[in-house]
Amino acid sequence: MLKNKEKRFGEILNELKNIALLTRKYISSVIVYTIMAVLSVVFGLLSSLVTQSLIDFVTKSNAQNNLLQFDSIKAAVAAVAAFSVFKILFSALNSRVAEKIRIRINTEMTADTFDRFICSEWQYTSDYASGDILNRFNSDVSTVAASVIGIVPTAFTKFFQFVAVFFIILYYDPVMALISLISVPLSLLCSRFLVKQMHMYAKDLKKINSKMMTFNSDALLNMQYLKSFGLVTVFCSRLRKIQGEYIKLTLDYNKFSIVVTSVISFVTQIVTYACFGWGVFRLWTGAISFGTLVLFIQLYSMLSGSFGAIVGIVPTLINSVAASERVSEIRNLPADESLDDTEISAFFEKNRNSQLELSFENVSFRYKEETENALTDVSFSCKTGDFVALTGPSGEGKTTMLRLMLSLIHPTEGECRITDTVSGDYINVAPATRKFFSYVPQKNTMFRDTLAANMRMVKEDATDEEIIAALKAACAYNFVIKEKDGINCMVGDGGTGFSEGQIQRLSIARALLRNAPIILLDEATSALDVDTEQQVLKNLSEWGENKICIFTTHRPSVFEVCNKAYLVTDSECVSVM
Repeated sequence: MLKNKEKRFGEILNELKNIALLTRKYISSVIVYTIMAVLSVVFGLLSSLVTQSLIDFVTKSNAQNNLLQFDSIKAAVAAVAAFSVFKILFSALNSRVAEKIRIRINTEMTADTFDRFICSEWQYTSDYASGDILNRFNSDVSTVAASVIGIVPTAFTKFFQFVAVFFIILYYDPVMALISLISVPLSLLCSRFLVKQMHMYAKDLKKINSKMMTFNSDALLNMQYLKSFGLVTVFCSRLRKIQGEYIKLTLDYNKFSIVVTSVISFVTQIVTYACFGWGVFRLWTGAISFGTLVLFIQLYSMLSGSFGAIVGIVPTLINSVAASERVSEIRNLPADESLDDTEISAFFEKNRNSQLELSFENVSFRYKEETENALTDVSFSCKTGDFVALTGPSGEGKTTMLRLMLSLIHPTEGECRITDTVSGDYINVAPATRKFFSYVPQKNTMFRDTLAANMRMVKEDATDEEIIAALKAACAYNFVIKEKDGINCMVGDGGTGFSEGQIQRLSIARALLRNAPIILLDEATSALDVDTEQQVLKNLSEWGENKICIFTTHRPSVFEVCNKAYLVTDSECVSVM
């Protein structure tokens, strides 16, 4: 048990270090913010001291020297007003500075986290649901960003206020200063208990939030299918079940917080009455003035408020730690292994139009956490002008081979190479070699944007004429031209507005527009009718005359345009043509 507590505490400290590293980049802004917050506290204290002097002056004055009294009162009132205005001004400026810092950290950290995650190895990123990732990008990053400006400066400011107020009270009345500290030990004890429980609740709440966001995201993206299969009621019930889990967890945490807060508030209230009673007693005995009693009341309010704020930072701190853990988890995923991109770019520019060979040399691969190889000792090669079919039962390794070619995954053993057959120069496949490939995946990959924008994702400077030529080659222009805005028509979420067969043809057109030397088509004609498929394949054979085209397929018609075929089964790849 002790080891687990130490481990948990060590994890919390580690995440606090991560948050501190983020703060370091903005240290100058945070220092300015903290100084302004401290000045706001100083002006508040000065206002209380001047108010005490004003009350004492008024209650002790006599009817003589009315003009002098009036001038002194005016000066005191002016000072109180000035200090109050300065306090309001600095508080307002502080809020503005804090928001600027928070927005900068939030946007920069979100962008950096997005960059790191999207540049991580595909095999690791695929473990996370889209809703969970969105929750981490948005909610968790925002929580961490807010903590950078909300925890350390607030803790420092409130601690400064606590110490300053305590010593002022100590100066006026040591006994009251000691009475005011009675609640501190209990509050610290409760906070220690709160840290452990709060960390658990914070992590669980974030998990259930991610679960709910993932569920909503999946349901919205697949609404057509839910309606088609009559699953609307089922999914509505599932949502309420997840909400029930969220409600129960939230209320459990709320009950826990209420109990802890009530105990602290009860003790604080007792101490407040004790301080007030002691002050009244001192006033009754003539030991202090009425103005000093008012000052004591103000100061104790500040003292308990600042200490309460310090204790209140604990839940915020733990919530930030839980958020930081989740953000760090996806920021620290293994990055894509990459060769020198300059070297690969030079090879690409020199050899993109040369006679290339794509080869596997004794490649084996096993997915993480799997006990058996997806591919074992696979050797495979194809050259410019080859049309290659990879066939075999589903789930036997065809798509895995494409992923290896695209360096989404990396061989456990062996090498994947791209070779210039004329010079003999070669490079090993890596993330930076993806510029050699065009890819048509099995799944729908259209984004909510114009059709032209979807096409230009693979070639930003593509002209309308080039887009139309690619659409014609993929037998897609005949239905695109019927759209009101032609190639500038809108594509809905997940390709809404087009059929599966039309989406496949648009994906093929986009791959052709990229004009890469190697084209990978993963079941790219599975949704096409026979006549359309034959025309698409005919056009591909003409378009890809000087390219390598690799199909994964179960369709006999694809074999008609291929000069090579491999059977992928039982983790092996065997030539059958």
